[in-house]
Amino acid sequence: MKNLVILHLESVSRQRLSAFAPVFPHTLRLMQEAACFDNYMSSATSTVMVLTYLMYANDFELDTSTQFHGARPERNNRNLFEVLQDTGYHADLVCLNGFPARPISLAAWSGDLPPIWETNDFPQLFARLDELTDAGPFAIYVWNLITHIEHSLALAPMSQGLTDRVGRACGVADHAVGTIRAMLERKGLLDNTAIVLYGDHGDDCWTHGYKGGMIHGTEPYTDMVATPLAIRDTSLAPAVRNVLASTIDIAPTCLSLLGIDAEPAFPYSGVDLLAGTSPFAYSQNFTAGQPDSPELDIAKTFAITDDTYTLLVSSRGLAMFAHRLDPGNHCNLLHLFTLDGAGRPALRSFANTAAHFIAAWIANPQSAAHLASAFVWLRDALRARVDAKRDYIVGRGANSDHALDRDCFAKIDPRGREQFYGTHAPASPTDAAMPAFDFSWKLR
Repeated sequence: MKNLVILHLESVSRQRLSAFAPVFPHTLRLMQEAACFDNYMSSATSTVMVLTYLMYANDFELDTSTQFHGARPERNNRNLFEVLQDTGYHADLVCLNGFPARPISLAAWSGDLPPIWETNDFPQLFARLDELTDAGPFAIYVWNLITHIEHSLALAPMSQGLTDRVGRACGVADHAVGTIRAMLERKGLLDNTAIVLYGDHGDDCWTHGYKGGMIHGTEPYTDMVATPLAIRDTSLAPAVRNVLASTIDIAPTCLSLLGIDAEPAFPYSGVDLLAGTSPFAYSQNFTAGQPDSPELDIAKTFAITDDTYTLLVSSRGLAMFAHRLDPGNHCNLLHLFTLDGAGRPALRSFANTAAHFIAAWIANPQSAAHLASAFVWLRDALRARVDAKRDYIVGRGANSDHALDRDCFAKIDPRGREQFYGTHAPASPTDAAMPAFDFSWKLR
């Protein structure tokens, strides 16, 4: 039987992996040997939510709770590691915890599984992994918290500023990846072990506001949810796969790699990425039953991503971003449009605008038509997902008072619009100078 190792890159987004590439040689080597999902979007912006969604292969697990802390999984599907344990695997979770006085508590790790093993000592961690890989088949989840902003404090005395500290933490995490790979190779286990390497979320270092000081757990902008996912397995040719992938797809894909027939029963479960993909990836920051946090200036937000755009909805309204052109999600493209009576985007009229903008939008009507078509497609799918979450809460008799109001899908998030335009206020979309674009084009 094939073994499984899941390497959790704490707080490492694709942007961070790229920015600190020189300190990630072992991680990048492993990715070069793997199938890399270059359009992978994490299902949430906080570690506990991501871990829960991975283990249970769906993002509804915590939605009946009105608060994040203390929320427990609904167990819509069986825990991945429970399935593996029942199939004959030795299932374990090991964690490098920089704060040994604060033991890890993880409701997603079922009481039917061995207790989480944790340490703040690297030699102890590697000795434990060496011990766990002596007998197979094994399934091991390796969670290295050193790259978490709080745990990286351990490196502050030897760092010069915050950037250096984060870079050093990334280097330490990469060293762990290299050591684990080398250990498997030394023991002749490398080619009989499926290795899944993924990032749980990114860190938004206050680029979207202070947020009470939070840098993750905030709204699911692309820089928060675009994280690495790579699967090294002898059955997979090393390649970059541009298909959409999500956290909830990891468990079904692992079971497929291991030849275990245990398809998730819950209707909103992830898919086996070896057999097919979904047209969208969904992300969120809070549970569906959780209220906004005005004291932190964080709104409960749901996101949907396709290969071109990310659409967010919250109590503030809608925001849409071209995530490949704007990976930081700073230009809400809907500020260029108004919503007509049918809820479709209509491009505003602009006077005395630069040739750059004319070439992008006015002289190229396909751009506006493509966005308008994608907007309707994404909005309808996201609204259906949010409705399903509301029905899920109600169906379980939980408090649905804070479920997102459908009216939020009918308005554009106004935040940042004044700063975006500055002194260049757009004219009315009904201005006579506005070209008559045909927004009925169906480019999909």
